Amino acid sequence: MSSDLEQEIKETREHLGETVDALAAKLDVKARAQEKVADTDKRPFAAALVLAAGVAAAALVWPRGR
Repeated sequence: MSSDLEQEIKETREHLGETVDALAAKLDVKARAQEKVADTDKRPFAAALVLAAGVAAAALVWPRGR
């Protein structure tokens, strides 16, 4: 009985530790931004294509009567 409870406590602690690590990673805005910049640096053509598509979409949606 006691060893089952100890095993369950150990598993719960491990799960809690993983959850805390995942939350800490999500809250680390600086690191996430740096990852995005590094990822974009690897694919400059794709980033430029997405930017151009966004500008084109905005131009189509923007009211002409302004």
